[in-house]
Amino acid sequence: MQKNIRNDFPILKNDIIYFDNASTALKPLVVLQSIDDFYTKYTSNAYRGSYFNSEYVSLKIDECRELIATMLNCSSSEIIFTANCTDSINQLVRMLNIKKRDKVICSQLEHHSNILPWLNNSNTLIVNVTTDGIIDLHNLEDLLKNNQIKIVSISALSNVTGNVQPIKEICNISHKYGAIVNLDCCQYVPHYPIDVKKIDCDFITLSAHKMCGPSGLGVIYGKKELLLKCRKNKYGGGMVDRIVDSRNIRYKEIPYCFEAGTPAIENILGFASAVRYYLSIGYDNIMEINKELNDYFYEKIKNSKTIQLLFPISNCHAPIFTFKFKNKNLNLNYVSRILSDSANICVSAGYQCCQPLYNSIKEKGGLRVSLQFYNTKKEIDKFFEVIDNLKI
Repeated sequence: MQKNIRNDFPILKNDIIYFDNASTALKPLVVLQSIDDFYTKYTSNAYRGSYFNSEYVSLKIDECRELIATMLNCSSSEIIFTANCTDSINQLVRMLNIKKRDKVICSQLEHHSNILPWLNNSNTLIVNVTTDGIIDLHNLEDLLKNNQIKIVSISALSNVTGNVQPIKEICNISHKYGAIVNLDCCQYVPHYPIDVKKIDCDFITLSAHKMCGPSGLGVIYGKKELLLKCRKNKYGGGMVDRIVDSRNIRYKEIPYCFEAGTPAIENILGFASAVRYYLSIGYDNIMEINKELNDYFYEKIKNSKTIQLLFPISNCHAPIFTFKFKNKNLNLNYVSRILSDSANICVSAGYQCCQPLYNSIKEKGGLRVSLQFYNTKKEIDKFFEVIDNLKI
C-alpha cells in the first residue's frame, strides 16, 4: 500500500527524504488538482454571485464543511474556517471574550500558538507533565479544584515529543469543575481519528496543511450551544444578512457569522480533497503504517551510538522524535543543512516553536524527525546511515 500511496505525491519523485511532516505535510496530486481547477475553471467569489461559477464554489465550500464534520462526527454548522491554527486559537480567545482576570490552563508542551494567545490575554496556569511526557491528571484536577478555570487548552499530541495526551480524561476532569476544553489537534488529526461527541470536547482547533491540505486554512470546531454564546470576533462582508441602519443589523447564522471577508476558496477546495483522500485511505491503515514507522525508528534510535532522545516516549506515540548528538555541542541548523545538502534529507532544527518545553530540560533546541504514512523504513535506514557517518 505504501508504494502506491507514494505515487500520489509528485514531490517524492525528486528523491527527497521528507522528515518534517510535523511542520507541514506533503500534498497529494488530488489536492493540487483541486486548486488548479479553481483557478483554471471556476474562478469566482463564493456566496456572492448568481452565476454558475460562484454557485459551484459556494457548494464546494459547504461540501468541505460537511466532510470535516463527517471526520469529526459533528454538525457542519459547528465548523468555522480561519487562516490557520494560530488564527483559530487567537479568534477563539476573542470569541470567548477572555480577559486578564480569566484563569486558563495550558501546559509546557504547548506550541507557541497555543500558549502565547492565552499568556497575553488571560491569567494562565501551567499544568505539570509526568516523567512519561503526559499531562499530570492529578495536578490538572488540583488546579481546577482550587481555581475558577474558564478554559483548558491543551495540545492533543505534542509536535516535539510525539506523545498522545489522554484527551478524554482531560475533558472529563475539566467538565467536572465547569471548565470548557479546547484541544489543539494540529498534530493529532494527521495521525488519528477523533470523535468530538465521544471525547466530549468543547472546541477543536487545527490547520489544513498538517494533513496534506494547503497552507492558509485553519478550522475551529465548536459545540453549537457554545458558539451561540460566543462573541463575533471580526466584522465585514459575508457575515452580515441585513443592515437597515446603524442600530438595526442582522448577522448570518453560525458558522457564517464568524467568517467575515472573502473565504480562502482555493484552500478550502484543496482541503476538501485532502480530507477525502484521508478518508479514502482510512485512518486504520494510516495508524497501522505509522505505528510500524514509529516502532522501527524508535528501535533504531535506541541502538544509535550517535544520537539520543531528548524527551520520554509514552505508550501512545506518533512517529515524531526529537534528539541531540551524544557528547557534542553542535550547531543544529548546520547539521540540518548538511543532511539536506549531502543526502536530500529534510529535518527540523531548533525549538520547533516550543521553547518553554526545551527550557524545562535546559536544552537549546533539538533535531526533529517527524514521519507520515508515505515515509518508508528504507528512508529511515538511509537517515541512520547518513547520521552515523557524519564527519562533524
